[in-house]
Amino acid sequence: MPSNNSKYSQEMREKTVKFILDSKKSATSVAEELGIDVNTVCRWVRDYRRKNNLPSYAEEKGIVKREYKRKDEKDLKIKELEKELKQKNKLLEEEKEKVEILKKSLRIFTEHHE
Repeated sequence: MPSNNSKYSQEMREKTVKFILDSKKSATSVAEELGIDVNTVCRWVRDYRRKNNLPSYAEEKGIVKREYKRKDEKDLKIKELEKELKQKNKLLEEEKEKVEILKKSLRIFTEHHE
């Protein structure tokens, strides 16, 4: 969030970020061309990407995998995985019951044939 005594207007920041993203130029080179501190421009780009739920530079370049950005997305993924785990555990229990039935049946048949 820019402060009220910022040297650069919000419009200028957004135009700079959009130029960087559209032109595929590096934030470093654009910052140097404009005479703005590199860290400042990089922060603008990072904040813009986060605000608009865009992949980070590293994610875009394949350096790191994209993680879930919002807590809601993480919670949703956790619920999906918990549901899947519950289903798999239910299937496992059913298979265990079948195995026990087969064991009992095998005992019954082997006792009658002896």
